[in-house]
Amino acid sequence: MTIQRLLSSFWSILCVATLCAAQHPYTFGSYLRDQAILDRSGSAYSTGDIDLALELHRTLSSNHPVDHFWRAQLIWRKSGAPTDELKKAFDLGYRYIPSATPDSFEVAMMEELRLLEEQAAVKRDLHRIQRCEELIDRDQVLANGEHDEAGNRTNLDTLDALIREGGWPSSHFLAPEFVGSGVAIVLAHQKWDKAHLFEPYQALIEQECLAGREDWMVALFTLQQRIRYTARNKTDTILFQGTSLADEDPALPMVAAISERLAANGTKHVWIHAADTSIALAVAGRIIEVQPNSGIPQETLDMLKAMNFDHPAPVTLERISLVVDPKLPTDRFLYRMD
Repeated sequence: MTIQRLLSSFWSILCVATLCAAQHPYTFGSYLRDQAILDRSGSAYSTGDIDLALELHRTLSSNHPVDHFWRAQLIWRKSGAPTDELKKAFDLGYRYIPSATPDSFEVAMMEELRLLEEQAAVKRDLHRIQRCEELIDRDQVLANGEHDEAGNRTNLDTLDALIREGGWPSSHFLAPEFVGSGVAIVLAHQKWDKAHLFEPYQALIEQECLAGREDWMVALFTLQQRIRYTARNKTDTILFQGTSLADEDPALPMVAAISERLAANGTKHVWIHAADTSIALAVAGRIIEVQPNSGIPQETLDMLKAMNFDHPAPVTLERISLVVDPKLPTDRFLYRMD
C-alpha cells in the first residue's frame, strides 16, 4: 500500500481524533511538565515524604494507566481507598502482572487487582491485542538477524491492516515490556531514509497522544528513528508555528527528540539551519531547555567514558552549530546530525 493511499485511508480517522482531542488536548508541553512533576514526586517518595509525593502526583495532566496505578499506591500508603484510581488504570489498559518481588501494595490488594484485571479484560479486544503483540514478536525475531527487507515489509503491511481496521493500536493495552514503543517498533526497522515515509504514522500517533489514548514516549520513539535514518540527508525540514515553540507547536516533539538523542550520546553534534540567526538561536535554546535528565549514576558515567562507549552528556550550545540559509522559509528549520 502506498503512503498516498495510506494517508487517504487514515484521513477520516485523523479528523475524528482531532475533534476528540480538541476539547482537552494533552499537548507535548503537558507531557514535558508531567515528566518534571513525576521526577519531583519520585524524589519525595524515595525520601519517605508520601504526602508531598501524592500532592505532586495529583497535579499531573496525564491520563496514562500507569500514572493512575501509581497514584492508587500512594493513596493506599496514606490509608486511603485506591479502588477508583485502580479502576481507571485497568479501564485505560493497565496490564497487571504480579511482581516476583514481594510488594506490600500488591500483596495487600492482590485479590482486588486480579478482579479488576478480569473485569477490564472482558471489555478489551483481546484478539487485536494478541495480533499486535505477535507482530512485535515477529519484528524482534527479524531485528536479531540480518536485515530482511521483505520480512519487514510484511510486518508493515500487518500494521497498516491493524490501522485500517481500528486506528493506531495504543501501547496502553499491550504487555508492559511493549509499552515503551508499542507497534511503532515495526517502523524502526524499515530503514526509511525519507522523512515523508514516517509522517503519516507520526500524525496518527500524535493525534492519539493529544487525545490521551497513546503515550508521547511512542511518538518520541518514532521521531528518534526518523532522525536515525534521515539526519545526514540534509532534507528533513521541520515546520513550526512560532519561535517560542510553545506547548502546542507541531515542531516541539521533534525538538525534544533531537535533544534526547544529543543527551543520550555525548559525542553527537547537531546543525540547525534556519532563515536567520534569531530563528536558529530560538530552536537551539529550546533544544537545550527540554533536554531530559539522564539519571545515570556518576560512577556508571565515568566507566562508560573510560571505555570510550556512548554516554549521556549535557546538551549545550557548544554541541549545536547554527547555519543561516536565507533560502529556507521563515516557518521551517532544517537539522543535520552526525
